Amino acid sequence: MIVVFIIGLMAGVITLSIGEDKSKAAPRLEAQALIQAVGFISEFAALNGEVVGMFVTPRESSESTGKYWCYNWQRYRDNAWVKLPEDSLTEHCMPENVQWELVVEGHIYVYDPDLETHPPVLVFSPSGEATPVEMAIFEQGSGTPSEAQHIEIDLMGNSHWREEDEAKKRDEPVR
Repeated sequence: MIVVFIIGLMAGVITLSIGEDKSKAAPRLEAQALIQAVGFISEFAALNGEVVGMFVTPRESSESTGKYWCYNWQRYRDNAWVKLPEDSLTEHCMPENVQWELVVEGHIYVYDPDLETHPPVLVFSPSGEATPVEMAIFEQGSGTPSEAQHIEIDLMGNSHWREEDEAKKRDEPVR
């Protein structure tokens, strides 16, 4: 009985030491979701001949006093921004502990709650061009900048995920 207990205890310790820390993975998962959405929207804009924009909104959390970030995609039609078709991307909200910093065309983005109509943060045109944007997605209070995920979208609509690109250069598996 003691041997079975010791084996069970060792298995539990090994499982805990090997298991991935989900809280540290949140910025990476959000970066992965965003990079996939950017790729889809870039192709959507080009194939449909439409201008598509990403709109960012901070939301109040009902469970705490903090905020969480949401983004959605809209297309420009008849001089107005309208929702995408139901079968495409819907609004995505990041967990409350995940924050981001945006630099849009060289300027730090600050959400202005007093604006009646907010402009898109990122725009893709049918020609493939896009608004140059730099994003840092990180866990709030993490304090370790190396855990942040950095995404850059250039004027030609190319997206680069810095941590993923660096891992591929080193031929290392990404955690």
